[in-house]
Amino acid sequence: MKANIHIGLIIIVFLWMSSGFGQSQKPFENLVSKTNEYLERYSKLSPFGADEFISLEKSGLPNDEIENIKEHFEEYDGYSKDSISKFNLLLKFQDLIVENITTIISHIKFQDVKIEELIHQNLDLSIVVSDDRKLFNFSLDEKTDGSYKSRISITYYTVDPTPPSRKSKDDPEIINQHHVFKGDGFHGIYSIETEEGTKYVLTGYVRGCSNCFETNIMLVSLKNGVFEQDFSYSVNSRSWEESVRYSPKNKIISVDYVTDDLTTNCDCSNHAKLNKEQDSDLGDKEYEPTAKRCHCTFKFNGLNFELVQGK
Repeated sequence: MKANIHIGLIIIVFLWMSSGFGQSQKPFENLVSKTNEYLERYSKLSPFGADEFISLEKSGLPNDEIENIKEHFEEYDGYSKDSISKFNLLLKFQDLIVENITTIISHIKFQDVKIEELIHQNLDLSIVVSDDRKLFNFSLDEKTDGSYKSRISITYYTVDPTPPSRKSKDDPEIINQHHVFKGDGFHGIYSIETEEGTKYVLTGYVRGCSNCFETNIMLVSLKNGVFEQDFSYSVNSRSWEESVRYSPKNKIISVDYVTDDLTTNCDCSNHAKLNKEQDSDLGDKEYEPTAKRCHCTFKFNGLNFELVQGK
């Protein structure tokens, strides 16, 4: 009799655990599915022609969003009782995507999956993951109508117990875990093991205007629970071909550019170090029409990058 009771209890516990797992997993899968749906709709929206209106019923917005707009449409510009401007629709989907991403990274299932394989990446969304899978960056094209191609960036360090979040339901600004990650996102994240602990190399790129291109790199390390820059370098150029490149295999940074009115002189300084020392002696010099070709090579010495070649 006791054996039957024990078997019955085991079956009940198993069914309860299975049910609990299914209920917790289903919302995560739904979050991913909805995020992909929102990204698909977002990809078809443009900041141009933003004053045009589209029917709420054809907007693709969730029902609760539509009902909320209908209830409060008189309180904001860009809404009517049954339509929404294309610009406001773009912002709505932007908010939905960001809200879902911050919810996904906070989910208990997040570290059990390869999120970069589940969420659809395109020109609008980029997901970059460090090789140790502890540092993640999600960056979304902000789709402004200017030549500056800004991106909404969310960087998540999984060891930190407090994931990035939005300020509030009405304020989509991202509260990142660490100020050093503020910017337009990253194209690569690489871990380096050192005697001071794991450090990360982050590379990035942004188009600041029609003919303004920046490539950047920084080395960060965790100090008293906060990431700080140990090394940073960036090149601003009129040519997209000039760049900062990193070889994770050799742990070497190569910099090549030709001076112009954006970067007027050759400079192979570690700008993170300069910022700490508040050294401003290397301000921009007056641009000389005769362009110079500049090159810098930095090699990792076990703790930081040091200059081994510069001209």
